[in-house]
This record gives sequence, structure tokens and C-alpha cells, in this order.
Amino acid sequence: MLPFDFNVLLTTVITMFLIVIVGFIARKLGFIDNNGSKFLSNLIICVAQPFLIVGSITAIPYSPENLKTGGFIMLMSLIIHAVAGAIAFLATFKMKNQDSRRITEFGLMFANNGFLGFPILRSIFGDIGVFWGAFYVIMFNIVTWTYGMFVLGKVRPEIKINPLRIFLNYGMTPCIIGVTLFLLRVSIPAPVVSVMGYIGSICTPISLLIVGGLLATVPFKQMFTKLHVYYQCLIKLMAIPLIVLVLCKLAGMDSQMVLFGTTMAALPSATNAAMFAERHSLAPDTAAHGVGMTTLLSAFTIPLVLFLVALI
Repeated sequence: MLPFDFNVLLTTVITMFLIVIVGFIARKLGFIDNNGSKFLSNLIICVAQPFLIVGSITAIPYSPENLKTGGFIMLMSLIIHAVAGAIAFLATFKMKNQDSRRITEFGLMFANNGFLGFPILRSIFGDIGVFWGAFYVIMFNIVTWTYGMFVLGKVRPEIKINPLRIFLNYGMTPCIIGVTLFLLRVSIPAPVVSVMGYIGSICTPISLLIVGGLLATVPFKQMFTKLHVYYQCLIKLMAIPLIVLVLCKLAGMDSQMVLFGTTMAALPSATNAAMFAERHSLAPDTAAHGVGMTTLLSAFTIPLVLFLVALI
């Protein structure tokens, strides 16, 4: 018997897949253009994401056990990113175009842990899964603004590690606020909780519309014919999560943590890969193609990977 409701997971993933298709069609029909996509990206990153993170951390009451689990998940996140980073480096080592190589390496290492991960975690674990996911995202942000900037900085000297930005950015600052409120056991008024829930809930649908729009910018002939994109999808969606699965089992983790770690590793490339690529003219077509296709194909690979987890 599966340790979670597979039908709920499948419904969640298919729903996300369909929203990507809606974004693709909306971009093709001209309802979303470059300016609209940038506006929506800023809305998600600067407004909705902070509410999502703070609301996710403070939704679960404080307890020493929850705090201990949160710390363990941060350590797990660091190790999974290290494993993904090593695989990404080796997988892109022979790419000749350095811009494409570095943005692909970045896309392989970093997954869409928040916007896509949170609803999937909720479908598997309930609210506690989103709480765990918030602690996972803390380390995601730290690694993004350190090693991630180091990777991209190899081809863009203006991209540098800024110690201040590690903690003062739209992803990390809400994490700090959320953890502080959690540790201080602050009782948040019901209307504020509702506001965080409503605003945070727009992250997933709008980010998926953006991904669909990015995919629509790729010429149709190239969308399904570039072999290196399938190679990227194979590494990101199958190789990395299966390696993480094996490592979690070898480490003796309990079944829930194995399932959690593998789920986070099985998610598609983070949308910030495309955003950084566009901002710094760093092979934006390659980034959009990689983010779009991994997101599209993850509708099929996530259920497959998690079914394998259940069998093992």
C-alpha cells in the first residue's frame, strides 16, 4: 500500500500541467507578453512569495520536535544541493558554449522547491509537509545566493557573491521573519493568517503561467527536437532524484524523510534560472527551454519517481 494518496498527488500534478498549458496558449495568443511576464514575476517574487514562506513556517505550532525536524531538513537540503551540484557539474562539463553550460548547470542544481513543491508536499503530507518545505527553502536560498552566484559569475563578472544579499533578498528575508516568529511563538491574528494564505496561494498558478509563457517563446520546431534538452530533463527529473533516493535509504532515514527528500529532488528546474538568464543575457532561450520542458515533463516523472519510492 502506498504511504500517501496517489490519486491526490496525480490530481495535483495534472492540474499544474494544465496551468502550464494555459500559460503557453495565453502567451501564444498575446494575452501575456514580455512586459506582462516580468510584471507577474515581480509580483510573485516581491509580494506573494514572502507571504507564502512566512505563512508556511508559522502555520505549525512551535515544539522542540518541530524545531529539531526543521534543523534536520535544512541539513538535508544542503546535502541534496551538494549532490545535485556535483551531478550538474559533471553533466555539463563537456558543453562548449559556456553561457549555455553555466545556466544549464544552475538549472540542474536548483529545483522549483517553493512554487511547485509546496502544493505537492501538501498533497502528500498535509500542512506539516509545507512546514518542512519552508525549512528546505531556507537552505535553497542560501545556496542560490552563494554557490549559485559563483556558477553564474564564471561567465558574467558582474554577478558576484554579496554577503548582504544572502540574507536580504525576497526569499531569505521572509524565511528569517518566519523562523523568528516561530521561535518566539508569536500568536498571529486570524485576519493576518488569512491574508498570508490568500496572497501566498497565487504563487503556484501565476508561476506556472509564467513557465508556460516561457515555453511559448521557444520556436515550435526546436521545442521537441533539441536533444540536449531531453538530456537535461533526464538528469534533472530522473537521475538526481533516484540518486537522492538511494542516498537517503543508505543513510537510514525513516520512510517519510526518504519520501520528502526524493520529492524535493524530483521537482523541475527553478524558474529563477530563466529569470537570472534574462536579466544577465545569459542564454535566455536555453534557460527558458530547460525550465519549460522540465516543468512540462515533470507531470509524468514526479508520479513515476514517487511510485518507485513507495515500492522501495
